Amino acid sequence: MPEYITLTIPFSTSGKEARRIYSTAWLSKLVAHRLLNLVKQKPILVELHERKFQSIAREKAKDILPNRRYVDGMAKLIYSTLQSARRLGVDVQRLELSDWLLFQSEGERDKKGNLNIRLHKDKVEILTFDYSKNSKRVKVSARFPRGYKRVFDKVVELSMRGEFAYPARVVVKEVNFYDSNMHVFGEVQVMIPLNFYQEVMRRFEEPLGENVGGVDVNSDRMNLVIVNKNGELLDTYTAWFSEVTARGFPRTRAWSLLGEKISEVLKYAYYHGVSTIALENPRVLGYLKYYWIRNGERCGRNYNYKVATFRNSVIERIAYKAPLYGLKVVFVNPAGTSTGTEELQRRLGLDKHTASAYTIALKTLKRTK
Repeated sequence: MPEYITLTIPFSTSGKEARRIYSTAWLSKLVAHRLLNLVKQKPILVELHERKFQSIAREKAKDILPNRRYVDGMAKLIYSTLQSARRLGVDVQRLELSDWLLFQSEGERDKKGNLNIRLHKDKVEILTFDYSKNSKRVKVSARFPRGYKRVFDKVVELSMRGEFAYPARVVVKEVNFYDSNMHVFGEVQVMIPLNFYQEVMRRFEEPLGENVGGVDVNSDRMNLVIVNKNGELLDTYTAWFSEVTARGFPRTRAWSLLGEKISEVLKYAYYHGVSTIALENPRVLGYLKYYWIRNGERCGRNYNYKVATFRNSVIERIAYKAPLYGLKVVFVNPAGTSTGTEELQRRLGLDKHTASAYTIALKTLKRTK
């Protein structure tokens, strides 16, 4: 389970503000290129502590982007990716930067949350740089997601009092060039501590019963099976979302719909006496930590890879939302949950995905006995 979750705020802007956000993103990408090339020239840098790597980054990239916090953000991105590559046995020389435009900054309590990317009630104030390295703060109107309004209001309130810090990044998603204008569509991604999110967004304190809910996640559905403490099948429920993986379906809309489906499943579990939600433990997929770094041999190799990545993302979201409903989360070994269930399917009249969810629930019972 991650210690932080990422909440996304869409925005759009045009004119001078759009050009400055675009140029800041490009300068940040140049910083990332320089740092990655530096590591390829001196692979020993992979062995350094993060603070030492950060210090070198500040010295080597200050002529590109004269802002310590943004340079630190790129250094953190590259360093984390290098460490992921190292653990996975990926040759650093084969790493490339994929087609992204973003910049990021860590949070500081005494700087009202985040000095470079600051949240307000209905706007986001962003420190930007033009290509001549001149700085200026711009404000963009933001559409704070309705489902997360409560947590964003609390973040703004505490950060303005200097009591809450949050890392944040600005991602440029789309750019339209016109004869005399530019339009940027993007999103501000704010990292919120998981325990803070759960505290603010909690809906129920205690479960209504002691049943176990096993959840099997696939690319088009979530299957919930509810069993009692003796393993007896009590109920089943399926939430469908086949449209979200269709080609061209908007990513923001997809995750919004998935959020609704996850809440639907968890609410059903709560009102049917579930106290524990059982999920497959996400396996090590062999992909690098940040989506904007790509390894030519791995990324996009096949559909199964994409589905596995998608499933793990959904499982993580279920896991951090379950406590909002007073539910405990247990992870089980995924081995054997989706194979060898034919007998269960025949005996109980279940489809293969519901049988998998039943197997997941049973594994949880065996662990607690």
